[in-house]
Amino acid sequence: MSEPRSYRAYQIAGLVVKPLMRFWFRMRVEGAQHVPAEGPVIIAANHRSNIDPVLVASAIRRPVTFMSKSELFVGPLAWILRLIKQFPVNRGSIDREALRQSSAVVSAGGVLGLFPEGRRGEGGFTTIHSGLAYIVLRQPCPVVPVAIFGTERVRRRFGWLPLATPVRIVVGQAMTSPDPEGGRAGRRAASEAFGQLLRDFLAGIDREADPGTKSINLQRNKVAK
Repeated sequence: MSEPRSYRAYQIAGLVVKPLMRFWFRMRVEGAQHVPAEGPVIIAANHRSNIDPVLVASAIRRPVTFMSKSELFVGPLAWILRLIKQFPVNRGSIDREALRQSSAVVSAGGVLGLFPEGRRGEGGFTTIHSGLAYIVLRQPCPVVPVAIFGTERVRRRFGWLPLATPVRIVVGQAMTSPDPEGGRAGRRAASEAFGQLLRDFLAGIDREADPGTKSINLQRNKVAK
């Protein structure tokens, strides 16, 4: 099954953006085969930098629709984001329109990209918002965990150009969704279950292979001496 024709602009943009991102950030992608070739799926990724959505999209062959912070939807950027089928979410409150659009992406057999932590941070999946559980309990589908390493070091030069730094993206096998239960208690239990699964996934990754780990270890050894 092919992706909806409405993703034509996304696919055209990807012909330029994806190779550029892979080259510029010397991206190393592991486990991309874990994303189903067709059918609905949710990508649940940790969040360390504003560049994360672009890099996750560059690591996955299928078009990804992200729930993006509403602050990005201003001026020409808003037009571009909507053209490539991204949609805004108002953080800090329950955005029912964003949840509706999320469910629509899944029900149409698309790929929905989420950052369950809600905001940028250390990327440890320490706090998981209820949106992921809400969508999965309403529209059951595979949830594929993704870990991003290296983007926490991305800085800008000349005010806009991101500093090139190696990035590693690890895609895990689809997680087992919690048994559906009704009401807030069911969503809370599902959120806690997803949070633990995501933390277990992160803990099982070989961190010695992370970009920059070698240099960090060398610096620690010098300090120890």
